[in-house]
Amino acid sequence: MSATATRTPLAATPQRKIMLGVLLVDTIAAGAFYPLTFLYLRLSTDLPVAQIGLILTGGGLIALVLNPVAGSVADRWGPQRTIVWANFCCGLGYLGLIDIHGWPQLVAAVAFISLSQRLYWVGWPVFVAEQVAEGETLDRWFAVVNAFKSGALGLGAAAAALALAIGDVGTLRAILVAAVLASFLSAAVFFRLRMNPQAPPPTDPTTTGDATTTAPTTTEATSTSTGGGGAGGPAGWRAVLGDRPYVAMTAAHTALTFAWLLPSVVLPVYLVDTLDLPPWVPSIAFAVNTAMTVLLQTTVARTLVPLRRTRAVLVGACAFLLAFTVFAGAHSAPRTVALVLTAAGIMLFSLGEMSAGPPAQALSMEAAPVALRGRYSSVFQMSWTISNIAGPAVVGALLQWNSLVLWLVLGALIGIGGLGFVACERAFPARVLYSEAKRSDL
Repeated sequence: MSATATRTPLAATPQRKIMLGVLLVDTIAAGAFYPLTFLYLRLSTDLPVAQIGLILTGGGLIALVLNPVAGSVADRWGPQRTIVWANFCCGLGYLGLIDIHGWPQLVAAVAFISLSQRLYWVGWPVFVAEQVAEGETLDRWFAVVNAFKSGALGLGAAAAALALAIGDVGTLRAILVAAVLASFLSAAVFFRLRMNPQAPPPTDPTTTGDATTTAPTTTEATSTSTGGGGAGGPAGWRAVLGDRPYVAMTAAHTALTFAWLLPSVVLPVYLVDTLDLPPWVPSIAFAVNTAMTVLLQTTVARTLVPLRRTRAVLVGACAFLLAFTVFAGAHSAPRTVALVLTAAGIMLFSLGEMSAGPPAQALSMEAAPVALRGRYSSVFQMSWTISNIAGPAVVGALLQWNSLVLWLVLGALIGIGGLGFVACERAFPARVLYSEAKRSDL
């Protein structure tokens, strides 16, 4: 029997409006300063460039080590407190960058920033999973949050571009101070926020319909598999690492995350150095990607609801592969054709990003026992850390060797990732593979 679910806006309560507002402010600040970190440190300190690069790279390795710590924190103290600590640590780290008096201070600041990033990215998916109320889907939540973050990052990037146009240390330091204030403000607001996942009322009570037969909620469905004391330290980690289907899915996702290196790592070098296109082209491509995500993310996610989440990820992987093919085809094309192919390629990439992102995130949370969501999230988020650390080195080496080989390698990784998700689907029950909206029809 089909159940007609009540569709409510995600910002249906004051608490949710505040939550999304904090997300917007915090992400704008991070998007404005984070891309300028290296430039700011080079202009505001006497440290050698190589030493700055080494310390920032070390921050990525610190993040890799801290990932399990973030998972344990989220399970023990809850995702909301984890996000509070993430913002607080980020504020401390950025505060330490305002007036640097030597490399030990920079190392400490980078360590706090790395810790904040792990807490933030591990805590947010778990927090979002807790907010899903009756009539809503986790996929839709992740789609809206991704759209908000993309819009905020775009605004932050615009602020960063303005700062680069002015180009002095004072402007960069002003953006840094704004990021510090935004981090502490976000921590304070989130600490005071009292969320209630069941609170949103129906916007039109007359459309409620007969919902006598509904699928169990995620919490109800997963709580039976958690077991008593499952969140306890070593036992909890043994359960996570012993979950072979989840680990396999995470491995597939690790391969897939290399696609997300395209706008920030691959295109700036490939389009300008390899194709000899104007330097403004990568910025325009990033703007198109951001605009499409903001405008179309929720529509794409809603369109893919009838599919299994694993198949929706595969749709995204196919769009990535088409985008890579288009970019590879621009290699020896005339400049005008290369510009057209670049526009087509970034649109296909954006479609892949919108198709694969929310269902993969939703699947990672629905497949995790409730009491261990923090640890499961930390394992899943490790895939982003690995690609962010290894990606620039892989892309740089392949671009220097042969740009066409770069597209072949990226294509192979994305193919492995998309097919890997499909290969894992037999190990997951239907309640995990489908969103709540589709589950009610099963």
